Amino acid sequence: MIYLVRHGESEANIQNRFSGITDVDLSDKGRKQAATAGDNLKTYKIDYVYSSPLKRARETAEIICDVNNIDVDQIIIENNLIEVNFGLFENMTWDEIRESHREESENWISHKHKYKFPEGESYDDIVNRISFFVDNVPDNSLIVTHFGVIQSILLYLDMVDDNNLWDHKIDNCDIVILDKNKGKIEKIIKNASS
Repeated sequence: MIYLVRHGESEANIQNRFSGITDVDLSDKGRKQAATAGDNLKTYKIDYVYSSPLKRARETAEIICDVNNIDVDQIIIENNLIEVNFGLFENMTWDEIRESHREESENWISHKHKYKFPEGESYDDIVNRISFFVDNVPDNSLIVTHFGVIQSILLYLDMVDDNNLWDHKIDNCDIVILDKNKGKIEKIIKNASS
């Protein structure tokens, strides 16, 4: 099994900012969510822990490790797990984007995950950068990352497609359990602290 965890609530999440590659801190609630995710993982076998290099994911991984008595020094930082680069929209709110980039925001709405952010990335870019990692990640791995990366992993593994990608609501510190051998999502464990 592979365990995908979206990082805990960040300060940018509170402000409804598209933080992407901006390195923002977890909120106090995000730290509680991470502890709950750790509790939710206690019955699962975790041999490896991977994390995005961004603080909000790293700290989430550290808290989950602490709760599960896993040495935080065992966390493997994987740069390809970084969130989508929102380009011109980086660290802006939706209202700010609509106000300053009306036409581009309409393109984003129309094209959803197929949209390439001006001066940034698309989900196809994420899929390209995570594919080698995903192909080689061992079973019983915990991967702490971001919403866009989790969706991109699901797309890459053909566990979702363009039509049902948005059917899976993945909130902060939800756990998506994948069975790569069967090619399916086993379950999604919702975070009670969310």
